[in-house]
Amino acid sequence: MKKNDPPQTKDRSTIRNQSATAIRPHNVCRLAYTRRMQIPTNDNSWLKASNWQEVLEDPDRLPEDIRHYLETQNHKTEEWLGGTESRKWIIDELKATIRDRDDSVPISDGVFSYWQRFVEGAEHPDFLRQHQSEKSEVLLSGDMRAANHPYYDIGAADHSPDHQFFAVTEDRQGSERYTLTIFQSGSQEQLEDSLNDCRGDFEWNSDSTKILYTRLDENQRPSSVWCHEIGSAQNDDKLVFNLEHSGRFIGLGKTSSEKWITINIHDHQTNQSFLLDATLTDLTPLPVTDWIEGLEYELEEVNSYLIIRGNHEHEDFALYRAPTPNISRPSNPDLWTILWVPTEGSVFSDYEVLKKHWIIEYSEEGCGRYLIAEPDPITFRIRQELNLQTSIHDVHLDPLPGFDRETIRMRISTPASPTEVTEIDLRSGKSRQLKISVPPNGHDSANYIVKRHYGVSGDGQLVPLTIVHHKDVVPNHESPVLLTGYGAYGMSLTPCFSATRRILLTRGVIHVTAHVRGGMEKGYQWYKSGRMADKDKSFDDFVGAAESLIRDGYTSAGRIIIHGGSAGGLLVGATAMRRPELFRGVIADVPFVDVLKTMLDADLPLTPPEWPEWGNPIESEDAKRRLSHFSPTQMVDKRPYPCILATAGLTDPRVTYWEPARWIHRLQALGLGGPFLLYTELNAGHGGPSGRYAGLDDIAKIYQTVIQLFKLPIEAPHAL
Repeated sequence: MKKNDPPQTKDRSTIRNQSATAIRPHNVCRLAYTRRMQIPTNDNSWLKASNWQEVLEDPDRLPEDIRHYLETQNHKTEEWLGGTESRKWIIDELKATIRDRDDSVPISDGVFSYWQRFVEGAEHPDFLRQHQSEKSEVLLSGDMRAANHPYYDIGAADHSPDHQFFAVTEDRQGSERYTLTIFQSGSQEQLEDSLNDCRGDFEWNSDSTKILYTRLDENQRPSSVWCHEIGSAQNDDKLVFNLEHSGRFIGLGKTSSEKWITINIHDHQTNQSFLLDATLTDLTPLPVTDWIEGLEYELEEVNSYLIIRGNHEHEDFALYRAPTPNISRPSNPDLWTILWVPTEGSVFSDYEVLKKHWIIEYSEEGCGRYLIAEPDPITFRIRQELNLQTSIHDVHLDPLPGFDRETIRMRISTPASPTEVTEIDLRSGKSRQLKISVPPNGHDSANYIVKRHYGVSGDGQLVPLTIVHHKDVVPNHESPVLLTGYGAYGMSLTPCFSATRRILLTRGVIHVTAHVRGGMEKGYQWYKSGRMADKDKSFDDFVGAAESLIRDGYTSAGRIIIHGGSAGGLLVGATAMRRPELFRGVIADVPFVDVLKTMLDADLPLTPPEWPEWGNPIESEDAKRRLSHFSPTQMVDKRPYPCILATAGLTDPRVTYWEPARWIHRLQALGLGGPFLLYTELNAGHGGPSGRYAGLDDIAKIYQTVIQLFKLPIEAPHAL
């Protein structure tokens, strides 16, 4: 039972507080302050701690002058917001969306069922299992493991194939440097095995005697794969694979047949996979292909064939068949046999290979669809398409054990409808609802209108917009709009449900998601045309979305707040620096806003791996010029800007805390208008505060900012 997917260490794609629709929230001192001296306003280099790597491991090591500055900025932001008491009612509304006691849908594996449970008042889930005829037992208590730690996160959790052990990776700083701990199932007895400096993902071998895991290097990059034998010391672990290229990442997986463990090497444009027999008796990785620039793929294995989702000669991906390679002769993609290609305008986004059924997911404008296919690598054919009964939605399949199973578990939601978990029998086609996550404070989907609109970018491209608002709201030039976007790494923003977003919708806000270039909503070309030399098109699309909403009568200039998190913070930051007159406010959550200086610093965790995405200004003057052109910190000038709130996490290894700090410092020194606000979580990283209740104040700051800037009523005029 995996708790969740391994941490996304390949990019800045994790967005904080997604349940808050991925958003966070008079005059501020315009001189940087330290305990010892006044810092000139044109110098903000001091905000980067010289011992920043130590700070990732222990926030208490932050130099006092920087800590004092960040705490002072936090105080000024709280002062502008009115303090914690002023948003208590928002926190109460947020709590009302959370089911205090909540169980996930159990997953059956052999004679046991596994699931997670939140008990009353708990910040973190318990992990449980139940034998077919016995009482349930707790494998691990999240709150007990988190005790006395201001931050706690579980990266992955999984039981051994023989059900004797339960392993978890835990992060207690927010820096995403995990410790892997193993417990005896049933007794919660912790084994002496404790593996430090882990990435967060791991795989059990087939007889439950070994674990394969990745280690981080001194620069916070996953760079090697190790094999650990249960009951031994970490010093005795065997090196399986060492990655010598600083511009690539490494991760682990396992085929659905559970015959092979995969080692996956990748940057943003290319990947290469290796196979290990899942018994781990032979620790020699078998290369599936050579490293071929531009080739991306993932694989499954059936009857000595590899079933591959790849982009060889098909940029929106296709399904291929290939023979299993041998150690002396990696597979040649030119010899792969094409089984299926998506139609024009759609993207082959995921797949699942079972013994008796294959499931293919393709997407159109970010919304997934499913095909069921015959499980034959030779006589492949599509059997049917699942009817999802909605066109604007977020959908995915739960990863389940059992290569022989004949059911799938689907999760689907829309911006108006909560997540529904459904089991589908692939033999009969019948489905049954397992769970629907209706907020405990009630919800009526009929109260919300969801529609697809299109903005027009500067070059005439149509930009998909997902719009949701309350049915009692008639859009007009006075309507408040919250416009969000991302636009990087080929990540698609899917139109999903958010229980907390209703706080704004019931007060008249129109929520709009702009699916700008740089994402993959309209295919690989949509992604390609929003990166590198074409990155400006992401910002043009976002401006075009705002201008189209104004032109089409949804709102007017000055009635739009824009929000983006992480690389989406770059989107809103650069857009606000270019067209500040369009916006009432900007919420930039852990924003990637000092792009140029970050890409010039090769020691930072993500810099070398991200040169293929942004360019390498160390080696290219053209890249340096381009990055300075759209890096928000470098774009600040003496001109009026709207209110800007930037947030940061002190132990964030993806977007370091000093990026938003430098941006706001420069805005406070040069910018007009404002206010320009910075709030730094001093005990959290990229994902914000841990715990389902502890993080509510973080979300409340965001909503309080929106409510204050739009002067929204405290009492919601519209029904949930």
